[in-house]
Amino acid sequence: MGFQAAQKHLFYTEIAKLLEAGFGIREAAAAMLDTKLPGVQSTLLEEMDRELEAGKSITESFGRDNQLITPLERSVIGAGERGGRMAAAFQHLADYYGMLAAARQEAIRGMAYPALLLHLGLFVGVLAPGLLHGSPWTDILKSFVLAVLAVYAAGFVIWLGARALLAAAPGNASLDRAINLIPVIGKARRSMAMARFTKVYHICLLAGLSMEETVKTSARSSRSGVIGEAGLKLESALADGKPLGPEFIACGAFPKAFARSYATAEESGGLDKDLARWAGVYQDDAAAAVRTLSAVASKLAYFLVVLFIAWTVIRVYSGMYSDMYEMLEE
Repeated sequence: MGFQAAQKHLFYTEIAKLLEAGFGIREAAAAMLDTKLPGVQSTLLEEMDRELEAGKSITESFGRDNQLITPLERSVIGAGERGGRMAAAFQHLADYYGMLAAARQEAIRGMAYPALLLHLGLFVGVLAPGLLHGSPWTDILKSFVLAVLAVYAAGFVIWLGARALLAAAPGNASLDRAINLIPVIGKARRSMAMARFTKVYHICLLAGLSMEETVKTSARSSRSGVIGEAGLKLESALADGKPLGPEFIACGAFPKAFARSYATAEESGGLDKDLARWAGVYQDDAAAAVRTLSAVASKLAYFLVVLFIAWTVIRVYSGMYSDMYEMLEE
């Protein structure tokens, strides 16, 4: 059973609220279980309670199923647990998944009309030639179903290919960089990566983790090959006893405004406040970029469907006039 972004937003919001009110994690889990949560959420909390009873940490106990709980969630929860900032950690996750849920709803709304138009266009594309040639309705309907299945199959193949590319990008800086060059898509991906990076970096700072662990955890959680590559340079700078600000600026993996701000915040000792601000900025940027991507995708789909319908109409009328011309010549 899946655990959707909208469900995670509400789930983590409730945990953060209870922890902020002074509940322990097991007390918070018990209070939430009393509200008759959906199956997957109840299972997560019940499993966590059993593992905590057995002496394991919260991070070890929470969601051992990698299909339900992502590495990003584990990183944030782990950082919050080690630093005693569990409420802040869960609130960061609630904000992040709230953003994803809103973006997904926006995308679904944006694609609903083009999807309807696509099916209508396919039907017109099959119906008009069928009627022109006097085909029976059973053949027309059969052709329509086959056309829809062909489109679905092509879409599924494209989706699999895109998913494979995106899955490979976090471990391949060159591929990640190439995908980020794609208009609109690249902007959304860069904003999402920076939102993840800054959120995890901020919670690690709040938790008092070492800078080495903070950099490593944040770079890995960004799910960006470019930032992951930059993370190795940052770790090397730390190993040499150098400040990170100049390396953030020099590596070219981060937006210039962010890199300069990090350098001045490092000098002034205000990294925690600065990262909190940037986490909010990039969350807003990511949400806006995803909305733009959704709008562009829906308009592109609408244009292609209209183009297909126009081509079908022209093809049908061309066939009619061709037949009429041949009849007149005879």
